[in-house]
Amino acid sequence: MHQLRHSHATELVNGGVSLATIRKRLGHQHIQTTLRYAEVSDQTADAEVRQWRRQRTSSF
Repeated sequence: MHQLRHSHATELVNGGVSLATIRKRLGHQHIQTTLRYAEVSDQTADAEVRQWRRQRTSSF
């Protein structure tokens, strides 16, 4: 059962759901606890950095 909470949090964070929302959904009092549950995938992290770069270069 505990592993399902990790899987659920990871799926949510990789789907773009905010950590604040995940924290609330899991019933955590502290965001640090949620950070242990939600594992950002390499693919999600790469996509986020690419988006940040595009926004940064388009504002110049």
